Amino acid sequence: MPDNDMTLGRYLESARKEAGLSLRQVSELADVQLTIVARLMSDKMQSPKPAQLIRIAQVLEVSASDLFLLAGIPMPTDLPTVEALLRAEYDLPEEAVSEARQQIEAIVARYKASSSKRKGGNNGTN
Repeated sequence: MPDNDMTLGRYLESARKEAGLSLRQVSELADVQLTIVARLMSDKMQSPKPAQLIRIAQVLEVSASDLFLLAGIPMPTDLPTVEALLRAEYDLPEEAVSEARQQIEAIVARYKASSSKRKGGNNGTN
């Protein structure tokens, strides 16, 4: 996690050096133009694109969240939907996502039912 004095550029430059990569290597591996990588690492880019930061974070093996924080990009606070997670993480086809969703709903219903039975049995009226 970056410290309070750290800028996005300093953080990226430090991570690049630690990874033993040149600017050109970061650029090629992240599929981000060399001029953009250089501007980011010298703190000369005001509004970096989140997708570019994510790819650079992956190459440098650092937290994309840290880069977003340093760049002043708001982080989402909600969780992804189950469907989006299954598509992104496992590359499942739509029919598999639908089947997984149905299974998850059945599990949730089963546990909600057993939870309400436990609560009902411990209400002090026995």
